[in-house]
Amino acid sequence: MSEQFDVEYDVVVVGGGGSGLSAAVQAAQDGLTVAVLEKMPQLGGSSAFAEGHAAFESDEQAKRGIHVSKDEAFRAYLDYSHWRADAAIVSRFVENAATTIVKMRELGAVYEEVIVTAEDQPGELVTWHIPRGEVAHVLELMEARARELGVEIYLQTAANKILMADGRVAGIVVTDADGEQVRIGAKAVIVGTGGYAKNPEMINRFSTWDCGDQMINVGGEGNTGDGLSMMFEVGAVPWSSIGTMLLFPFMRGKTVTSHTNTAGFQPYLWVNREGRRCTNEICGLNFGNAGDVVAGLPGSMFWTIIDTAQVNHLVTDGCEVGLGVYVRTGEKLVNLPAELEADVAAGTVFKADTLAELAPQLGVDPEVLTTEVAAYNRACAEGKDTKFHKEKYLIPVQEGPFYAIKMEPGIMVTMGGIKINENMQVIGEDGQPIEGLYSVGCDAGGLFGDSYILTVPGSANGFALTSGWLAADHAAETIKKLVTA
Repeated sequence: MSEQFDVEYDVVVVGGGGSGLSAAVQAAQDGLTVAVLEKMPQLGGSSAFAEGHAAFESDEQAKRGIHVSKDEAFRAYLDYSHWRADAAIVSRFVENAATTIVKMRELGAVYEEVIVTAEDQPGELVTWHIPRGEVAHVLELMEARARELGVEIYLQTAANKILMADGRVAGIVVTDADGEQVRIGAKAVIVGTGGYAKNPEMINRFSTWDCGDQMINVGGEGNTGDGLSMMFEVGAVPWSSIGTMLLFPFMRGKTVTSHTNTAGFQPYLWVNREGRRCTNEICGLNFGNAGDVVAGLPGSMFWTIIDTAQVNHLVTDGCEVGLGVYVRTGEKLVNLPAELEADVAAGTVFKADTLAELAPQLGVDPEVLTTEVAAYNRACAEGKDTKFHKEKYLIPVQEGPFYAIKMEPGIMVTMGGIKINENMQVIGEDGQPIEGLYSVGCDAGGLFGDSYILTVPGSANGFALTSGWLAADHAAETIKKLVTA
């Protein structure tokens, strides 16, 4: 062992989420010695919240009679991003995502369905592969396989600095669970720390929004941009769309299974902080689009105004749009009446018999709110919305009591990150790969333009799982050449 290191491995994986565990398993299967560093007390990261992942021309699609070609998927990513996505990265993912399904199945994953997120969303591809136990179970399977292969997993161990020697990665400095600094030698470092969704300063610096402190993080608590900072320190450059984030309207203090939260993002009537209708609410069918809307509004919020008839509709008939598999599209929101009353009692939802009585509770001029609702109701009666051209879900708001639900920007992950090539190698300031350094999952840039593509559901997690093993394979090939050189 070199005297400058406390311990050495062929590969050190920074981050124990989907991309990191995928990389670790593949690197170990390729015959390398591997360590995984995870600063949180548990593995999983934001992948633990994912329901499924995208693939194209998979055998799981084929046996269900579903055909989404790789050509179609490639065009979807590039068209949606207005060709701001990196064609090489998109192609590498599209060509290999179906192999990821096979690899996960070899670990024991069972895929129960392949679906879309919102049946009414135009142009959505049927790419969302949902495994039994969702991705959380896939993570358990990867962890078990990694340990079986001898991968050493260090929890509560934070990576601090990437070490370089002779122009290539030589190792990494970490702080272990006991607070001690440890120097680890490595021939390659694969960084998959999940992006910066939990770092308000980075959100404000990189994104087009200036509401980082207001963002409600529903992803991994450890996603504070550590990996990005370390890679920048050794010369990595950001991808042009580093500010890309997966946003959606969310009610503060709620979980993804909340029926009040679900009611809040239905495509009914949304008004801004002044009480004025602010958009075509049909954007709610694509929660990524709706997330961009709420982040850009004054105060980064809107009120969803619903009446008693709509509450009854949501309970009896079901919701127009759900949130993944946590609340399914069409699911009857049977908990909504009781949850609403509890929220009203807690002061997080406002209720009144009339709109004029509701408005002051929102800090809104009663005349403004009543005028706006009256105009909306006329559009509903006429079946034509000339203000925002809403073509569906023109449901009037007229039967009291009325409720106001405050929706703010929720964030799951950031997807823009470091500039990489098709081998997941980090690109340096000279335009060349930094030898031995890889960026995967949400730390890597290239798959997206300026927003998440909800029309190809499962993209972020599909890329995480796929980029992990692709990086490991390339690292293994390179390391073996170094050893024999």
